[in-house]
Amino acid sequence: MPRTAEQFEQLKGERRQALLGVARRVFARKGLAAAKIGEIAAEMGISYGLVYHYFPHKESLFAAAIEDALQAWEAFFADVQRTPGTPWERLETVCTRMIQSVQESPETLLLVVRALTEDEAPRAVRDALARYKRHCHEQIAGLIAEGQRTGDVAPGAPLDIARALMALVQGLAISRAMDEHAPPLPLEVLLRLVKAGTPPAAETRRRAPASPSRLART
Repeated sequence: MPRTAEQFEQLKGERRQALLGVARRVFARKGLAAAKIGEIAAEMGISYGLVYHYFPHKESLFAAAIEDALQAWEAFFADVQRTPGTPWERLETVCTRMIQSVQESPETLLLVVRALTEDEAPRAVRDALARYKRHCHEQIAGLIAEGQRTGDVAPGAPLDIARALMALVQGLAISRAMDEHAPPLPLEVLLRLVKAGTPPAAETRRRAPASPSRLART
């Protein structure tokens, strides 16, 4: 039985999403300049020419792969904001998602890093990503500020804390891309950076009891 127009559009949409996923991996691995449409098509298991049925050139595929990732984050964060719970619980949800993303799809964050740092990336994409990066920092900083007002988050400039969190997550994504067997960072380690009442490492060392050998020497 021939496909209906609705089924055809659904199939087209699914294939487009699958193509974007493959493109993210290839672009993250090789960068825009070195990546080839033929590689993406081969990894996707489709013909070279079919890629151009969806995207007129490599740069438009690159831009669409970036845009798709940004839309996924926006949808996720909107859901977090609508979810009942304390600011700390929402911040915990965001941190959980970031850790999961590093393990499950590090290519997304690595692609963002490449787009921000490579000269070959279209200027419009880099400008859009710079705006997204600021927006993302502001979103997380808003949660941090709410958590500080309830006493759950450590004091400090919310935007600085948000930038530190994102820098750590991006570093983890790069590490994961370089070593796919790298163990995941425990969520509590990330949360310890922002949790109120968590003493700094230096303070912890000052408060640590003396070892028996030290006591014996005294």
